[in-house]
Amino acid sequence: MTELSQRMARVLITRLDALTDALVDDILTENPGYHDAALVSLAELSRSCRSNLERVLQLLGDTVPTGANPFDAAMATGARRAEQRVPLDSVLRSFRLGGRVIWRAMVRLAKEDDSVDRDQLLDLATSLWTVVDETSSELSRAYRHAEVQLRQLDTHRRHALVEDLLRGRGREAGFIDQAATELGLPAASDYVVLVADLAADGTPGLAMPQDALAVYGVRSVWEPRAQTMVGLVALEGHPVTHVLDLLRGGVRARVGVSPAVHGLAEVAAGHDLALLALRTLPTDGIGLAQLDERLPEALVARSPELAERLLHAVLGPLLRLPPGERQVLLDTLRAWLETNRSAAGTAARLYCHRNTVLNRLRRLTTLLGRDLQDHGSGLSLALALIAHDLRGAGTPAQGRTRHSGHSA
Repeated sequence: MTELSQRMARVLITRLDALTDALVDDILTENPGYHDAALVSLAELSRSCRSNLERVLQLLGDTVPTGANPFDAAMATGARRAEQRVPLDSVLRSFRLGGRVIWRAMVRLAKEDDSVDRDQLLDLATSLWTVVDETSSELSRAYRHAEVQLRQLDTHRRHALVEDLLRGRGREAGFIDQAATELGLPAASDYVVLVADLAADGTPGLAMPQDALAVYGVRSVWEPRAQTMVGLVALEGHPVTHVLDLLRGGVRARVGVSPAVHGLAEVAAGHDLALLALRTLPTDGIGLAQLDERLPEALVARSPELAERLLHAVLGPLLRLPPGERQVLLDTLRAWLETNRSAAGTAARLYCHRNTVLNRLRRLTTLLGRDLQDHGSGLSLALALIAHDLRGAGTPAQGRTRHSGHSA
């Protein structure tokens, strides 16, 4: 610092009350967005202005107390304003106004001293604004550090609220309104709940879903869990099909979709249904699974033990065949059921002769001990095929054990 800046700073620090009043007036006049009675009281604003002006003058006058952090006032102000959600631009603008107040006072002192020439005045300005710039940088650093911590606290709080909703606390009196307010969601809207697996690379199975919906005015909250990501989507009059169309392009894994449930109070039930919908897709599948469109699969997925029993009881002999023959007969049976038991339709789908299909059906009848034309047998076979598909590409445990030596 120059000798002149040190001398003037030591004079001005004796006029701190007047400088503080001038700065408060300037902030209220030129930066009104900074002073909000609900966030920064007039008394607090005055204390902050005084402590920061004092520190800047001490830096200029080389009179910072021994052992004190020269930027402690700026850092405290930055952290406090971040907690109060005052925009950083407004805080920095007020800091520049403080520099201007000091500069005006220095110019007045210079006019009273005939020995101060133009070059000294320019050096004085350089010294002052260097200090203001350094303290502003420390303020910004403290503000951003506090902002990160606050964001982490906000994330933790949001996660806790979503977890409480998924555990059923939505039915507790008073909790719903609190959760709706803090999450920014309507309490009484219809909702769909989505559960997305992680993608193969460990990233969320839905890419940027909140942004994809927000662009079209759809409010939602998304929270990562251990192996999934859960989304609560407020419909607010938006059709479910519209919401899913907005998300479809970002699907990278299995995604289960609940039916519409009413209000945040019911999202726990919606979450259970979305999880069930997720399980109606093979473990290696990719796509959106709406529960109401996959109810037979849901019935099978809901009881894994019964599904395993169904698979062995109905398709056991078929699944014990060598892989090549097993797959041909499985494809034939599936096509037979999907074409409403039409030999001609099955032949067209499998690109083979109708007689070939009939021969395979006779083989299936003998192997499974069932009349393929019987309604009850057809229902059992269809459900057993669903159970097989939900196992993914593999066959039941017994079949995998027998043929494990052939897989690579």
